Amino acid sequence: MANPNESALLARVRGGDLSAFEDLTRPYEGRVYQAVLRITRNESDAADVYQTAMMAAFEKLDGFRGDAAFGTWLYQIAVNAALMHQRAARHNPVVAEEDLPEFNWMGGYAQPVHDWTDSAEDQLSRSELRRALADALESLPDLERAIVWSKDVAGMSHSQIATATDSTVLAVRTRLHRARLRLRERLARHSGGA
Repeated sequence: MANPNESALLARVRGGDLSAFEDLTRPYEGRVYQAVLRITRNESDAADVYQTAMMAAFEKLDGFRGDAAFGTWLYQIAVNAALMHQRAARHNPVVAEEDLPEFNWMGGYAQPVHDWTDSAEDQLSRSELRRALADALESLPDLERAIVWSKDVAGMSHSQIATATDSTVLAVRTRLHRARLRLRERLARHSGGA
């Protein structure tokens, strides 16, 4: 493990210091919760799955060998918990469009959009694009949506995503490519009025 502070915190948790677990996981809370939210697609389920994942991580901590970064290991547990929840629940609540970041998915890679103006026409166009993006993301299978979110929003590497989803780098690249093509196709149809 590269981070000496994490090593010390791990030792404290393994020694029975429960408060050290909060200190250990705190730097990853936001990224892990957002990944769970992207998969479960509603805050109530995300909160439940997040808590389940944190409890599972705590229970499995003795099995953490440090082969991967602690954050990647924690992310893997959370993504797997969210995917299992979705398989069990099989419900599809809508992603709130206001929760989506402003990214240009048409190019296949997330690029921050900085040139929005405040005109009413631009605000309407932006709102329509966000709605179209929310719909396009909803159309993706859970695993593909998790991979897109992990790569294009959370900024994880292919290797980290492969570890987190218990997959290979090649499988992650393939799923990411397919998901981006699907998103691009859906957004192109939307912008073309079809």
